[in-house]
Amino acid sequence: MADDIFRRKPVEILRPITADMLLIIWGGSASDEYLTHATQVSIQYNQPMTKRWSLGTNGKNQAAVYPGRPVGQLQIQRLFAEGNGDIFNKPGWNICAGLADITINMKASQSSVSLNGECTQNGGTYILIGGLVTSYGITAEAEGLTVIDNINIEFMQMQYTP
Repeated sequence: MADDIFRRKPVEILRPITADMLLIIWGGSASDEYLTHATQVSIQYNQPMTKRWSLGTNGKNQAAVYPGRPVGQLQIQRLFAEGNGDIFNKPGWNICAGLADITINMKASQSSVSLNGECTQNGGTYILIGGLVTSYGITAEAEGLTVIDNINIEFMQMQYTP
């Protein structure tokens, strides 16, 4: 084998920890599940709040707080799908197929955490219920030969399991 021209030792490339290459199970039901991976994921889950203030009497103001319905947004960049399935006809993409329940597993790969292969890192599992893709775009970068798809999904409820 030839030596590196800068005399560097070969780099052993390992699978990334937790937030890189997340396992995403996309589907509406167990029979319709579809495995995907992503390199960048952002989840926002918000509960709007309405405040009603009284004008008050004798200088005493009062407020009532009304929580609204939660709403969330999932942003995915660089989605990788297993096999050659047609993700665009899956629940959440095609409204006729229904809304998607999207499970995101943030678990480290066995080889990425320690030299002996024992993985103790776990970022938990998020389940996003009632997801629907609201936008899809593609960015291509010639220098790095990279094609990045950008997906925005709105969902109605989020659950977490450690």
